[in-house]
Amino acid sequence: MVSIDVEIDQLRWFVMVAEGRTVTAAAAELHVSQPALSRGLARLEHEIGVPLFDRVGRVLRLNSNGRTLLDATKRALNSLDGAVRTIGTAADPTHGTVRFAFLNTLGAELVPVLLSGFRARYPAVEFLLRQGGTSRNEQSLLDGEVDMVMAAQPFDQPGITWQPILEEPLALVVPAGHRLATRRKVKLAEVSHEPFVTFSHGFGLRPITERLCQQAGFTPQVAFEGEDPAMLRGLVGAGCGVALLAPAPGPLPDIVELPISAPRCARTIGVGWCPDHYAPAVVEAFRSYVLTESSPPATWAKFWT
Repeated sequence: MVSIDVEIDQLRWFVMVAEGRTVTAAAAELHVSQPALSRGLARLEHEIGVPLFDRVGRVLRLNSNGRTLLDATKRALNSLDGAVRTIGTAADPTHGTVRFAFLNTLGAELVPVLLSGFRARYPAVEFLLRQGGTSRNEQSLLDGEVDMVMAAQPFDQPGITWQPILEEPLALVVPAGHRLATRRKVKLAEVSHEPFVTFSHGFGLRPITERLCQQAGFTPQVAFEGEDPAMLRGLVGAGCGVALLAPAPGPLPDIVELPISAPRCARTIGVGWCPDHYAPAVVEAFRSYVLTESSPPATWAKFWT
């Protein structure tokens, strides 16, 4: 494997001369002496091991070796300059990209409101968004694939800091023709003998559902488990069981969502991040915004009994 020692300045000088400037003109534009520029090009050719120019008198003409190097050098310098510009914006909270993961169930109301509110203040900020279950989001955070997550329970990992922001009610979802569908509120124990459709293991609502059912005096009979809240609601509407879910943004056909009077059914929503991971200013600004500006959607109010 061939190793070469090339300075970035040498490559920039090479590009300027290769694109048609004379050594004299390039030296003047770069504010270096003509002999220094000539020595730099000579060192570049020595390191690479082949001539890059054909010398016709005092004129340098790019040869086939030089044309090959020119294309690669321009790509490399463009990438390097782009990376430097990106790093240069790291201290600016009004620009940059936030990599944000959140639970599937939070993507209908809470997250869109937060994103639109933050972008109204900082329209140049971009977001890379990811939905997933608690375990998946936790691993993405630890692996550095996202900057912060919105989750429904404190993480068990010692490397993650979690701060609560609000409480979200949970509703009993039943088919529209269910015996309880016309009730204003119900007790969870009233469906103790009915099948449940629920989230798979790895999603935060699964252990919460099991814990709340245990508090109500029964173990849920799981008829189906999945990852998509819309699909779970669809299965409830089809008569496959009942579910304990976060409230939908609005009324849906074939199902009814009921407030639960006992036990108190809710989960705490919070933000998680890794304090040991570097965070650009824009990430810190968005985290602060979420922690201070989050408020429960109006649709949650009727589920507090």
